Formats: sequence, C-alpha cells, structure tokens
Amino acid sequence: MSSTTSISVQTEPKLNKRVEIALNILLAIVGPLLIIGLLEGVAYFWEKAQAQGPYAWEMVASRRLVWVPYREPGAGFTLMKPYSHYEWQGIPVEINMHGLRGPDTTFKKPNGEYRILNLGDSVAMGWGVRQEETYGMRLEKMLNTGAGGNQPYEVINAGVPGWNLENELSYLEAQGVLYEPDVLVLDVTLANDINGKSALLRQNGSALIQWLRAHTYFWPFLSIQMEWLQARAAGKDRISFIDPPIEAGKYFPTDPDNPKWERIWGEIEAIDNTAKNNGASFILTLFPLEYQVLDENYPTTAQDFLTAKAAEQNIPVVDLLPDFRRACQEKPGGTCQLEDRYLFADVWMHPSALGHQIAADELAKFVPEEVQAAK
Repeated sequence: MSSTTSISVQTEPKLNKRVEIALNILLAIVGPLLIIGLLEGVAYFWEKAQAQGPYAWEMVASRRLVWVPYREPGAGFTLMKPYSHYEWQGIPVEINMHGLRGPDTTFKKPNGEYRILNLGDSVAMGWGVRQEETYGMRLEKMLNTGAGGNQPYEVINAGVPGWNLENELSYLEAQGVLYEPDVLVLDVTLANDINGKSALLRQNGSALIQWLRAHTYFWPFLSIQMEWLQARAAGKDRISFIDPPIEAGKYFPTDPDNPKWERIWGEIEAIDNTAKNNGASFILTLFPLEYQVLDENYPTTAQDFLTAKAAEQNIPVVDLLPDFRRACQEKPGGTCQLEDRYLFADVWMHPSALGHQIAADELAKFVPEEVQAAK
C-alpha cells in the first residue's frame, strides 16, 4: 500500500490594499521631493558661485533683495527689508532700520549738523561698490575734512534699486523730509529714471512666483537656464541680465520734443519744490551711460534737455558726462573699452569706485554754497 505525502506551499500574504495605496502615494510624493531637493542643492552651490563671480550683482543681487512696499503717497515706493545683510563679490551690503543702505540714523537732525539727502536709485545706493566708496559717503568725508570738524556734515543714502522719479518723489514726501535735510541731491540715472517703470510693479506678479524667487534656489536657477536656452536659440551670446541694449531709445526719447520729457521734468520740478518747501536746497546730478562715455556721437538728448531746463529755473546741475569722458581719455595704459570696469562697476551703468569719486569731487564744488543758501 502506497502512501502519498502532501506538501503544502505557503505564499506570502498579500499586502493590505489600503497599505499598498498608501505606499504608492508616499512614493509619488517622496520621489519628486527628492528630485527637488537634489536640484535645490545643485542650485544653492551654483548661486553661491555666481554671487562671487563677475556678474554677481546682475545675476544674484537683483533677485535676492527683499522689498517692503509702500503704496502711498502718490505712486508709492519700496524700501529694502530693515536690518537685512547681503554679500556679493565680497562686498557687504548692510540695510539699516529705515530700509536704506548705511548706518542707523535718526529722523531728527542733531543741533549744528548739516544734512544732505542723497536721493536716487541703485547708483546712489552704491550698486557694485562698497558703502565707503559711494559718492555720498565720499562727499561726507570730504566735507567734514574741509570743515575741520566745526560743521559736521551727514549724507543720508536714500538710494534704492529700481526707483524711478515717481518713487523718489513719493519717498521724499513720506519719509525723506523727516530727515530735515539742508540740501537734497537728486541722482538721475539715464538708464532707469527716464524709461524705467515704478519699483512697485515687481510686487504685482504672481504671488507663487514671487515666493519661489525669494525662498528657493532652484527657481532662479531654472529661470536663468531657460533664458540661456532662449538666448542661444536666438543666436545671442548673452542673456538679458548681462546684455544691455545699445540703442539710445531704450533709455530715453531721442526726440527732444517728445512729450515724455515734459512729464519727466515735471517730476523733477515736483521734487525740487518739495525740497525747497521743506527748507532744503536742490542739486540735480546726471549720471551718464557707458555708451555715451565711449562714443561722442552717442545721443545726449537727456543731458541737453535737463541741463537746459535746469538753467531756466536756476537749478544747480552736475552733468558728469564731460568728467567721465575726460577720465576715460586719461586712463593709464589707454582709453576705456566697453565693460572694462574702469568707470563702471558692471555691464550696465553703475559707476565704479572711481566713477563715484568723480561724482563726489564735482558735488563738493556745489554743496557748501547750497548749504549756505538753505540757512
């Protein structure tokens, strides 16, 4: 009699259906997060390298400043986040309690002090140079040295990147006059103040995009890589951040009869009137484009129109174009070349340390007279 032995084969129990679904969901979430995390790490090191590279201010600084918007008065304005700290190309940028670059100072003016409010955009702020190299700080040092300590001067750096004349007027009305300035120096930058849009427009984009720009590294990284792809597809050597247009019409109307000029002058006149109504003298300072410095045939419609209008109203004006051209011609080793970083700190129009020194030297010729006029 034969007997058969039955062998039972045990199989692993199937996972509970709910557990299987949960694992699939977890994998669907964790997978993309790991990819984003890896991309974020790559982008972090890429940005850190860019922040110390030749295009640090164009590629990183313009994206990393944190803004505080003020919707009133008038067109409104922006300030930088108080007590924030940045460093680009090894240059520290310290923002004070009032959202401006420089040391803390009170609105109330100390007795016996003469104050100069240096109102403007990124040029006045000192884009691409150290704080002590800005024309405002150089001017303060020169004036105090000349005064022998008997008449202390203080220059308030009221320059904020992205401002145009409308923003500058709004800031002056809201906060600038609180400093009780004796003199107001208005920086007009031809690359920004004429055709430039209000700084508040950067606050009008998608809230999600703004958050990604401010709080991630991968989003700016991917945005710039996409720009490079588009530039190369169009046969261009550089992306827009580091490729300023050559045409004068991109910066200001080349026709002196263009109605925009009267609007621009109206804004300058409003700043002048606000200063004088608050007991301050007014000096208009014009910063040139690098193209104008290098090419004597480049249009100078902006300088021609603004200096003529200022003369009609007896407003002191410092046109820096002749001084920059002279310095360029006297450059050791040969005249300036485009983007050689001699008079300009970047590929746009921001002065180098030497450019700021030239501006301070010229302003120092005007300020003492204006202080006396403001008494």
